[in-house]
Amino acid sequence: MAAGRRACDIACSTHPGQVRTINCDRCRVADAQALGGKADAFLMVVDGMGVTRRGDTASRVAAEVVPEVLHSAIAALPAQPTCDQLADALREAVSAANLAVWKRAQEDPELKGMGTTCVAALVTGGTALVCHAGDSRAYKLSGDDLIQITADHSLIQEVVPSDDFGVSVEDRFGAVITRGIGLSRSVETDLEVVKLEAQDALLLCTDGLSNMLDDRRIAATLAQASSAGEACEKLIGVANEAGGLDNIGVAVFRGPEYEPYAITAEAADRAVARARGSRTRRRRSRSPWTQPMVIVLLVICVVLSAALALTLADRARLLSDLNRARSASMESASPGR
Repeated sequence: MAAGRRACDIACSTHPGQVRTINCDRCRVADAQALGGKADAFLMVVDGMGVTRRGDTASRVAAEVVPEVLHSAIAALPAQPTCDQLADALREAVSAANLAVWKRAQEDPELKGMGTTCVAALVTGGTALVCHAGDSRAYKLSGDDLIQITADHSLIQEVVPSDDFGVSVEDRFGAVITRGIGLSRSVETDLEVVKLEAQDALLLCTDGLSNMLDDRRIAATLAQASSAGEACEKLIGVANEAGGLDNIGVAVFRGPEYEPYAITAEAADRAVARARGSRTRRRRSRSPWTQPMVIVLLVICVVLSAALALTLADRARLLSDLNRARSASMESASPGR
């Protein structure tokens, strides 16, 4: 390990779940040595969008390209890069993966429309840099609180709060993704900068975990695991016990000072109440242009509908006039008239 970098505990794992036969989730991690001593850890999970749209291919390409490009970008940085330089390298890697997936889809008609979510993180010192597109998530476990770092890029997130479990699990898995890797030539990613204390843990996961388990269960399982590897194994296990309706992908980071601990049911309830009261769980902010754009689109639809109705009415009148003219012509041409 490079001098000056901490021996962090990192691990990742995926599982097809109890229903799906093809696993479209992928994960990657790298330690300080693999990163040339310029960051403490790299974590990533991706979730291919649908077997019928070849989501397994999209996630595989992304899982190959992001680490490869990130390694090259970090190698070109100075020995002690700034957070901004590392953030730029991370975004460059995710953008490169987007272009690679998109180009692959353009070259092969069978892969047309494929895409994948992506959440990737670089940890340096006491800071986590998280880049994401789609509805795969990043969480920070801090004491009894499980804090959602990312905001889902999905239509359901615009309508339903992420902690509203009145919405069925099936509806959550049917969410329409509004951003993703490979859906267009370029992608707009979100970048979050998060401070990590010695006893904090970082979790990246696909919706196969977050849709199956509430915050209490995730936090308790993550906190008490003896290692990052055990945390991944146990989180996947409880998600499968809850039904395992989708592929499950997780990646966990814990610093060298982290000590496992238990979260009581009472503490978990208080943490959830704090999260709801302070809106800790992120809700994707709406653009100030969203409502005006919706109004404009509705006006355009009304105008087009009216124009279409008038066109159809004019066509009907024309056909009626032609029929009358034809009938009159036939009557005048009939013998004995």
